[in-house]
Amino acid sequence: MQQNIILTIQDHLKHLPGSEQKVAEYILENTSAVINLSAKELAKKSGSSPAAIIRFCRSIEVSGFTDLKLLLSANLGTVDTQMYTEVENGETTAAIKEKLQHRLIHVLERTNEHLEDQAIDQAVKELETAEIIFVYGLGASSLVAQDIYQKFTRLGLSVFFTMDHHLFASAIGTNRLKGIFIGISHSGTNQETNALADLAIEKGLTVIGLTANSDSALAQKSSILLLTPIGGEAPLRSAATVSLTAQLYVVDVLFFAYAAKNYNETLEKIQDSKEAVEIVKKDLN
Repeated sequence: MQQNIILTIQDHLKHLPGSEQKVAEYILENTSAVINLSAKELAKKSGSSPAAIIRFCRSIEVSGFTDLKLLLSANLGTVDTQMYTEVENGETTAAIKEKLQHRLIHVLERTNEHLEDQAIDQAVKELETAEIIFVYGLGASSLVAQDIYQKFTRLGLSVFFTMDHHLFASAIGTNRLKGIFIGISHSGTNQETNALADLAIEKGLTVIGLTANSDSALAQKSSILLLTPIGGEAPLRSAATVSLTAQLYVVDVLFFAYAAKNYNETLEKIQDSKEAVEIVKKDLN
C-alpha cells in the first residue's frame, strides 16, 4: 500500500539533522511546487544542498528524489493537504475526525512496514514456552502493558503486570520460573523500563522490546524487537495518540499470531473465561 509521504515527513521532521530539516520544512510548506523542481533547484530554494536531499530521502525511507516527487504527487491528488496539519484552535468536529482518520490509517500502514513477521513469530515461540510473562510500560505504554495482561491472561498464560516498578523488580528478583520480559516504551529511553530490562537479563529472562527507536537503549537490550514507526511530537500530543494506536496494533498482531498457532486451545480458553465471568455475574445478581 502506498505510504502517505506528507505524514511520513512530519513524523521524521524533529529527528532530522539541520540541513535535512530545511528540506523537509520547505517541502511541507511548498508541496505543490516541489513536484516541478529538480533536486538542485530544491536544494537552492530550501537553503540546503543536493547531497542533503539524497540523505533526506534515505532518512524518510524513500529510494530517491524521483520517487519522492511521485509520492508527493499521488498525495496531492487524493486529499486536501490541510488535512495533514495538526488540530488547530476552533477546529470543527468533522475536520478533527478526518485528520485523525488520515493519521491513524497512516500509522497502521507504517507499522506494518516496520513490524517484522520473523520478530512476531519469535515472540510467539517465547510465549508458548514461558512459564511466566512480565510486562511493563509507563504512562501511555502502561495501557499497552495492561492490554497484553488482559489478552493473554484470558488464554490461561501467567502474566505479571504492575505500574509499581519497585514491586515489579521484587517479582523479577524472586522469580524462579522460565519467563520473558516485555518492555514497552515508544522512545525506548524510559529509565524504569530499561532498568527492569537490565534486571530481567541478569535473571536470565528473554527481553522483548516494543519501541519505535531501533537505536534506543531498550532496543539494544532486546533479544526480540517489535518495531513501530517514529512519530513526531505535536502541540496537542496527537503523536501520543497515534503511537499508542501503533503499539496496541502490534499487541493485536501478536495475540492473533499466537491464537492462530494454538487455535483450538485458544478457543477453549476464551470459552472457559466467558463461562467464568458469567458465573460471577450470576453470583452478584
